[in-house]
Amino acid sequence: MTKNFKTVKASFVTGIVVISLVFAVLPTASAGLLLNLQSALLITWNTAATNEPVIPRGQLLQLSLNITHYVTRGALGRGLLQFYKGSPVTITIQIIETPSWVTATLSQGSLQATINPDQPTAYSTMITLQVDDNAPAYSQGYIKLQATASKAGFIKGITQEFTLTFIPGYKPLIKAEYPDSNTMQIGPLDTAVFPIKITNLGNAQTIVKFTIEKVPEGWNAIITSELLLGEGNGSTNTAYLVIKPPKNFGYHNDEKTIRISMLPVKYDTPTNVGAITINDFLVESRGFSTPGFESIAFIGALTIVLTLITYFRKRK
Repeated sequence: MTKNFKTVKASFVTGIVVISLVFAVLPTASAGLLLNLQSALLITWNTAATNEPVIPRGQLLQLSLNITHYVTRGALGRGLLQFYKGSPVTITIQIIETPSWVTATLSQGSLQATINPDQPTAYSTMITLQVDDNAPAYSQGYIKLQATASKAGFIKGITQEFTLTFIPGYKPLIKAEYPDSNTMQIGPLDTAVFPIKITNLGNAQTIVKFTIEKVPEGWNAIITSELLLGEGNGSTNTAYLVIKPPKNFGYHNDEKTIRISMLPVKYDTPTNVGAITINDFLVESRGFSTPGFESIAFIGALTIVLTLITYFRKRK
């Protein structure tokens, strides 16, 4: 037992002497190349999850960041590395850059690791990201991460950068406003015209498709079929709804509702649609209707004029 202990002790001392001779005889740069003990980091994540579009405001994307730590070494570094087995290393993860429309947070920014000379060690933290309404649809989003492993004795620390990429999705959202209200009172022979101001609250060029869903019997209504909204959030355009009440002879005191629907669609992807919005317009038709009387009155007036002309000619 004593003999074995002496052998181990002798080997240890010999190793120290050899290392000391290496540092003494070789230039510092050469010794460094022979030992070259340095931490290394690798960060990975589920790329399949980042390939799916992230809907603005409506979705939080949570990803597990898998962090692998290991130590690189030179030709003479293996033996020295064994002396650092179990030594602590602090791994720090930071978010250093994102677009202005991305919010990202880390669940844990500092991890305590230990040196394992024989194999890499794995750790993890969670990153959560959300994109704002103004994120450009289907452009490339990114999050730059900086990972640092602290120095441990002769094992040099390291700082590395990684870039996580993802895709913001399309948010088909619009807002309808009525500059002249959505109610109107007219006469039976008049026409109700409703301007409909549409604002793009989404994040891409959008077509709004209009459909008249309900018209009372005897009434007529037409509407702008499609409206194009610019890409920028807040872009506006105006559609028009035109309504004609019945003009049957007699007194009218009608109050009817005309219903329309609006469907936002991504300009270059007709299959990418949003939710249908329903809007009602109330029209009151009040007053007398005398259809055809205008032409009768005109013919009567013309007849009277011709009769008077003939009468005065005969008197002359």
